[in-house]
Amino acid sequence: MRIPRLLILLAVTAALAGCTGQENPANEAEWEPDDGLQRAQAALKDEDTSARRLKWGAPHVGSGIHETLETSGDRPYRFNVVCDSPDVPRLAVTLTRGASKKQADVTCSASSHKQVVRISFPAGEPVTVTVEPATGEPTPMGLIAWDLKTVDPTNVQGCADEIDGCKN
Repeated sequence: MRIPRLLILLAVTAALAGCTGQENPANEAEWEPDDGLQRAQAALKDEDTSARRLKWGAPHVGSGIHETLETSGDRPYRFNVVCDSPDVPRLAVTLTRGASKKQADVTCSASSHKQVVRISFPAGEPVTVTVEPATGEPTPMGLIAWDLKTVDPTNVQGCADEIDGCKN
C-alpha cells in the first residue's frame, strides 16, 4: 500500500508545528486599531439628530489628549469620549474652562459594549480637554475616541453646565 505524498507532507508539517513550542497566534484574539476605531465610532453615534459634530479625534491611549476647543456661539455643546483598549482599564478625562474643572472616569474595553462619557456645557470661553497618556511596558494598546458637538438647547438633558456645576 502506497501513502500519497500529500498525506506525508501534511503529517510532517503537523509534527513540526507541534514541536515549535509556540502558541498558535491565530487562536489569540489580538486588538486591531481599525476594529477598535469602528467600535468607538459606533459608540459615539448620537440619537440626537439636532447634534452637529464640529471636531473629533482618536489618539492612541499612549498619547493622551490635550486639546483646546473653541466653544463660542449660541448653542450648547456636548463633549463625548469613549476608550477602546484591552490593556487600559480606565482613563480620567478633565475638562477645564477658566477656574472650573470637571473630571470623569472613562471605562475602557475592547468590546462593542462601551460606556460613552457625555459632558454638556454652554457656549462660551474655550474648553481644554486633558487625558494623561497611559503608560506601561509593553506600550498599552488602545485608542481614545472623542467628539465635540453642538446640540439643540431643548435636547440638553440633566445639568446644562457640567464643567461649572449645577446648583440645585
